[in-house]
Order: sequence, then structure tokens, then C-alpha cells
Amino acid sequence: MSRLFRPLMGVSLAALSAGSALAADLPSRKAPPPVAYVEPVPVFTWTGFYVGLNAGAAISNSRYGFAPFGADQKAGGVAFTGGGQIGYNWQTGPLVLGVETDINYRGASGNNNGFGSIGTSAGYFGTARARVGYAIDRLLIYGTGGLAYGSVNFPGSATGVGLGGAPHFLTRFNNPGTKLGWTAGAGVEYALTRNWSVKAEYLYVDLGRNAAGYTDLATGLPVTLQARNSDHIVRAGVNYRF
Repeated sequence: MSRLFRPLMGVSLAALSAGSALAADLPSRKAPPPVAYVEPVPVFTWTGFYVGLNAGAAISNSRYGFAPFGADQKAGGVAFTGGGQIGYNWQTGPLVLGVETDINYRGASGNNNGFGSIGTSAGYFGTARARVGYAIDRLLIYGTGGLAYGSVNFPGSATGVGLGGAPHFLTRFNNPGTKLGWTAGAGVEYALTRNWSVKAEYLYVDLGRNAAGYTDLATGLPVTLQARNSDHIVRAGVNYRF
């Protein structure tokens, strides 16, 4: 019996060894570790509402008609301007379309010219414009134009020597007030982050031809002065996008 049992035991052990070796060669059913999730970097877009502030210089381009006392004179002078803006952009591909409106303070400025000392008092202006731009990722280059409005402030007084050497002392007794006009310009804006951007902008603001009444204190006669009221606006600003 033991002679028969020993061979059977040997065969069984051999079979068990072969089975263990075969099982070791089979692929493991254990699941691989999960791949860590990496959030994709959001694509920057100019689309959305924004608000901001601006400040810069208003360079007077107004030209006043002093006839018959002398030739037309350009007011000249540089004044501070500052204010705020609100707008909306919509981007498709590199094309950015938008609308913007702003309201701004304009300081007083003065200049000496051929007729005498003239200047404009402080006032305000605003615009409502369309914007068309081309985006290069976070850089936006745009043109803009639309409606302008603002207070037209003729010089409060003007003194000088007219044709023939006669002195004139003009004092204003009325003012055109708020007038409508147009504006056009261009700018560049750069997004520092998803929400914050900085910009530099040029606007030409034209409030049209206007007139104001004066009294010549030298003669006591009323005088009407004509003017083309316009400014070159050069400014920088910051915007916050929602």
C-alpha cells in the first residue's frame, strides 16, 4: 500500500506545483491606479461686461473766430481729464466687437495767442461708442467711434488789440451749454489677469460749430464769437471684467 501511495503523492505534488506556476504566469486582475485629474487651463476671452477708470490729458483744438477784430485763433492749452467707463465685449475668433460709454471731467485751460489771452473753463464730456478690435490672446488692438456730448465753454473773457491797433475787452454774457457731436479714435488694451486689464487710448472729440455772446467793454457793443469746439484726448485706463 505504501509503495502505491508514494507514487500517487509524487504525482499530486507535481500537479500542484505546475498549477501554482501556471497561476503565477496569468495576468493580474488588480485594477491600475487612477490617473490624477489635471484641470485644463481656461482659454482667455474678452467676452463680458467691464467697468473702469481713466485719466489723461485734453489738448484743446478749438478755434475761435474774432473777426472783425482779428484773425481766427486757436485756443490751445492742455488740461487734465478723468472719469469712468462701462462696456461690453463679444469675441468670436480673434474678432472682438463691443460697446462702451464714458463720462469725464475736463479741466480749464488757457493760451496766449495773436488776439490776446483766451481760455476755456472746466466742464465735462462723454461718449457712447462702438469698438471693433483684433485680439492676439491677451492683447487687444481696437478702433472706436460714435456719439460725443459735453459742455461747450467759451472763454469767459478775451482781451487784445484788434485790427488797426484798437484795444478790445470782451466779456461773455451767455454760453452754448451742452452740445452733441462725434468722436473717433483707437487704442490698445492688455489683460493682466482674467479680470484686470490696462489700456491706452486716443480720442478726437468734436462738438461742432457753436456761438456765444460777448460785450466789448471798449465800445459797449455786443459781439458774437463763433468757434469750432474740439479736443484731442490722450488717456490711460484700467478695466475690471466680470
